[in-house]
Amino acid sequence: MFTEELLRELIESINNANRFSWSNAIELFSLVASWITIIILIKDKLENKRPYLQIAFELVKGNLACIVLRNVGNVPLEIKKLELDKKFIMQLPEKEQQRLLKNHINKMRIFPGKQWILSLGIMASEILNCYSTSVLDITYEYSKIGKNRKYRESTQIDFSQYSEMLVYISDTEELRSENKKIKTELKNILKELKNIRNGMAECRNREDVE
Repeated sequence: MFTEELLRELIESINNANRFSWSNAIELFSLVASWITIIILIKDKLENKRPYLQIAFELVKGNLACIVLRNVGNVPLEIKKLELDKKFIMQLPEKEQQRLLKNHINKMRIFPGKQWILSLGIMASEILNCYSTSVLDITYEYSKIGKNRKYRESTQIDFSQYSEMLVYISDTEELRSENKKIKTELKNILKELKNIRNGMAECRNREDVE
């Protein structure tokens, strides 16, 4: 609506000005439209050439809390720096604290469509039930490989927001879990059978002695 009013005012101004004819106005509009199209194309081309790094929380292997670093752009990128909120990290087991706080990520390369997974070393349920801080702030820098221009961004992961979400387990993971249960049950059955055989053998030995 606002654009239509501006266009109407422009047309009226052109009509009132003897210097412009309708043919001149059409040429002017065509020129402006061409420049707008060119600007949009240049912008899209530049955006397609710049790297894009996405950092998100995901569950891996059941309920293990992990941070996934994913290249969602069209060009390879290089991570220059990755900073995790110290207040949150200090809640983790000591081994995980040292590993995450002293990370030496400064030239990690990720190609388009690929990802790296950084494990927090704990289950997501521990963060929700045992930790006083459930928000993890992450600041990171990255660039196009071989280029000096850096992109500095940040993200915040609030684990409490995922507490009521349904956790999807893949068919492969579910089958693996069921096989593990069956394997445990078979071990228990074999153990009981062994105890029964030993008991029967002892009974026969007593009968032979008597």
